[in-house]
Amino acid sequence: MNLPLSYFGIPNNIPLPERRDWRIGVIGLGGISYAHIPAYQDAGMNVVAGADIDPARREEAQQKFGIPKLYADYRDLISDSDVEIISLVTQPTLREEVVAACAAAGKPIQTEKPFALDVATCERMVAIAAAANLPLGVSQNYRWHKNAFIASGLIQGGWVGKPYLVSIEIYGTQDKDLATHPYYNTCEDFLTIQWNTHLADLVRGWMGRDPLRVSTRTSRMDGQAFRSDNLLVSLVDFGPGATGHILHSELHRGGLSENCVRIEGDAGTLKFPLWGEGSIQLRSDRVGAELVEVASGSDDYLSSFCGPMADFLINIEQGTEPTVSGRRNLATIRQVLAEDQSTRNGGQWVSL
Repeated sequence: MNLPLSYFGIPNNIPLPERRDWRIGVIGLGGISYAHIPAYQDAGMNVVAGADIDPARREEAQQKFGIPKLYADYRDLISDSDVEIISLVTQPTLREEVVAACAAAGKPIQTEKPFALDVATCERMVAIAAAANLPLGVSQNYRWHKNAFIASGLIQGGWVGKPYLVSIEIYGTQDKDLATHPYYNTCEDFLTIQWNTHLADLVRGWMGRDPLRVSTRTSRMDGQAFRSDNLLVSLVDFGPGATGHILHSELHRGGLSENCVRIEGDAGTLKFPLWGEGSIQLRSDRVGAELVEVASGSDDYLSSFCGPMADFLINIEQGTEPTVSGRRNLATIRQVLAEDQSTRNGGQWVSL
């Protein structure tokens, strides 16, 4: 049986703000900006300025995306009166000083994930934004992957009851595909922080609570390309009757790559690929014994990189806290840093 999203009260596409012409300035014109910028533009938002210290990146961004104003210094972008919203998509080493500059200028800012690489820095940024009454968000775009967003709606709608297990398994090939990447193949925390910020945030969001402790181990393969281990297994303890599980390998050498999410609740089950082909399978007490295939939404479903910014702008319009505000994202940062600590302690449980 196939049921449309309207049956479950879930929108057919990513919700957008009432104003479609918000003027956005993007700080950082490297690789990940090539996902953010077209996602904003496809949703009707205006990218009016960009900043990067590299002149070649500025020129390429202007040619590819038609950005009218380019700056070498991000401070000049923030002070530009045409810019209303800041999208910070640099590596996490540049965060706090930009948030402080935005607070001084009164300009809402959303940062790329991870929010920062230590809790203290994140807490300072949250405090800076709060003191200035400034909206501060984190772009956890995986929450807006089509199946992930629909799954969130199904959970919030009570279609699986109370989740007791959230499991994500990924068998990817990035150790091979990104073998020459100048940052990822040399960093020490590729899976535990750079990648797991996505997965930990999903598990925490679907479970609907913050974890109490984690136990995480990493491993490697002889001859792998990356400096950091590229196999991770993590257990997340959310308290009695609530467990998270992440198995993530980027060591697969091709042919059988796979990703799968399974969410078990006391009144139903969800199973789906996080990305790629395949829709959501649902077994729900509210529907009956029959297995249901949930319709996958609009054919022109917007990019997941649009989702966090759209949500950020909707909440600015409504005067409410973004779904992934800096304050709320502190729990995700605490979780991934605890998992990173657990790996260095041989998988021992680390309390949050």
